[in-house]
Amino acid sequence: MDTNVNHTADDPMDAASNATLAPRNYYGQIQVDAYFCALIKGVGKVPFDPQQHPNDKRCTAINISILPLAEQNVRFDIKRETIAESREWAGIVWPSLKGLGLTSLRQAHNAWAKMQQVPSGRKYRNAAGEEKEATTFKFLALYPTEDACRAAYFAEGGKSNGTAAAAADEPLPLDPAAPTGPNAHDIEVAKQFIKAFAKQNGFELDKTRTACAGQPVITKAIDLNSQAFVDIVAEAMAA
Repeated sequence: MDTNVNHTADDPMDAASNATLAPRNYYGQIQVDAYFCALIKGVGKVPFDPQQHPNDKRCTAINISILPLAEQNVRFDIKRETIAESREWAGIVWPSLKGLGLTSLRQAHNAWAKMQQVPSGRKYRNAAGEEKEATTFKFLALYPTEDACRAAYFAEGGKSNGTAAAAADEPLPLDPAAPTGPNAHDIEVAKQFIKAFAKQNGFELDKTRTACAGQPVITKAIDLNSQAFVDIVAEAMAA
């Protein structure tokens, strides 16, 4: 008998002591605005005025938010105000959007996305004087339509707050004769994603494949190395 077996995994006290809070994913539509500003000591951020402020004081202010799908039942604003020349934006938020195929911030406005709040590296004190770690946005996926965003939400374990939609989430009886692979709906949603990423990446096959690789809603339905994937990219280019 192995006397060195670690039994902490079976100890609820140890489990509670080492528990961590799983980050929550938000699915919804991005809203973003940018304008030039100046950071004035003792005042803060003000609109940049070339008649008052030297050019080397000009910064780019960004207001970004996500409007969650109604099914998520989120009752608070999810938004951040930041500066483009900050670590938060240049090191976290924008790289996450670029990694999903965007080349301009304009492409993010009104886009449908999956987002997670992650530590920004900045500390602050709340009204009670407690030190807290600030968070910012990290985008994990982009979707071509609201329906595709909603499909991804449910496919990845999302629940509805509506009784009708909840009923629609009930599993259907299995047909023993039915194929076990992706259904027609999954494939159609994946095709929409692929076409959107193809357009964002200039219809270049390898770049499109890379952009699609991190999207479970695509990879579970379409083999990225298949002829079907090549055909979908070609179809998108011909549209």
